[in-house]
Amino acid sequence: MKRSPLFVTCLLVVMIWLASCMTTPTTPIPTPPTATSDVMTPTVDVVTPTVTTPDPGTDERGEESILILEPGNGSRVISPVRIAGIADPTFEQSLVARLVLDDGSELALAPAQIEAELGQRGPFVVEVPFSITGERQAFIQVYASSARDGGTTHLASVGITIADAGAEEIVAVTPHPERIAIFEPQNADTISGVAHVEGFALASFEQTLVIEVLDADGNVIASEPIMVEAPDLGQPGPFSADVPYRVTETGPGRIVVRDPSPAFGGDSHLASVEVTLEANGAYPAPQAYP
Repeated sequence: MKRSPLFVTCLLVVMIWLASCMTTPTTPIPTPPTATSDVMTPTVDVVTPTVTTPDPGTDERGEESILILEPGNGSRVISPVRIAGIADPTFEQSLVARLVLDDGSELALAPAQIEAELGQRGPFVVEVPFSITGERQAFIQVYASSARDGGTTHLASVGITIADAGAEEIVAVTPHPERIAIFEPQNADTISGVAHVEGFALASFEQTLVIEVLDADGNVIASEPIMVEAPDLGQPGPFSADVPYRVTETGPGRIVVRDPSPAFGGDSHLASVEVTLEANGAYPAPQAYP
């Protein structure tokens, strides 16, 4: 069958149109896999530093040997001042109470007696009259003395205001342990050449105490300032020192630890133990130079 050119042309147009309507399938492009790291993140152990507080030592202090209960620190008093407290036994149960002005001068002095059997701790009360114009800062000291050489064996003090008139203001006192406790040496120990001294104390000024070695006549033959190893100012702590000395004859002696006060040039507290000092020779004579 013979087809006309027009028919053929129309057929070609239809075939081209159908071909243009057909959609060619698209092959999806594979997505590359995400790379996974095999490297392990290291675990860091954070170590918290431990802060070590210095050992303040063991507070094994006993009762205050001379405890002033009235008046307390900061009291205001007029004459006569009533001084009361409790104390360890002393020679013939005797004490001395005195008033010292802030310039170090002695204002008044009076004996006191421990009201207890010999060798027993007991109370004491004494009234000390004084004369002053206006108001002054002062210190009450109560101390015991040695029957051997008359030296001070123990001393306690309080700071007060003294006045010639007006109302008294008595501050209450809370009993407290011994301010200067000497653990070594002990009473009747024998020392040879070097006095090893240790104890527990509360120092009143910059944690400083003074250790002294006294001979049979009460003379200071060696002295050493020391620091109390306390956690902070105003807190008690241990102390220790080796104090060399020389004596030519074996005999009695005394180890003294005192707390000097810059306020009046005296001691705010003093403790001691009686020992035997072994002879270890005199210090060599200084060499003469031409």
